Amino acid sequence: MLRRWVLRILIAVLAVVGLTILYMNMSAEQSVIRLHGHRYSTQIMQTPEELQQGLSGTKSLPQGNAMLFVFPSDDKWGIWMKDMNYPIDIVWLDNKRLVVYMVKNAKPSSYPDTTFRPDKNTRYVIELPSGTIEQTDIQIGDPAGLPSGV
Repeated sequence: MLRRWVLRILIAVLAVVGLTILYMNMSAEQSVIRLHGHRYSTQIMQTPEELQQGLSGTKSLPQGNAMLFVFPSDDKWGIWMKDMNYPIDIVWLDNKRLVVYMVKNAKPSSYPDTTFRPDKNTRYVIELPSGTIEQTDIQIGDPAGLPSGV
């Protein structure tokens, strides 16, 4: 009798773990950016607090990862390197999701003197590991595939 209960509990735990892994994989798939033939797992920043925080204070941005900033309207949105610990590449997209401006290798030491700002109105910003723009040959005019709902 005790063995049956233990077996049932074990099966229930395995089912929960399996469903959790399945859900996480589905969620991760929804948070993917496609840019110039490459895919990046991404974290989406949309609230005012998230947009201000960004990657500040993080230790690294691993290859194959990105951060997507979704702004509430079109403007010349600036990006600073406040509390950053490593350089990044920055890509600005317009409301048609086309690359309109880029900064390669933005360094933490640029803060507080520099705010990186596009010369055109944009809606989205993608932050990538430093060197990504060059390694993947991202170009002005390239379309970006963003997660649905953004």
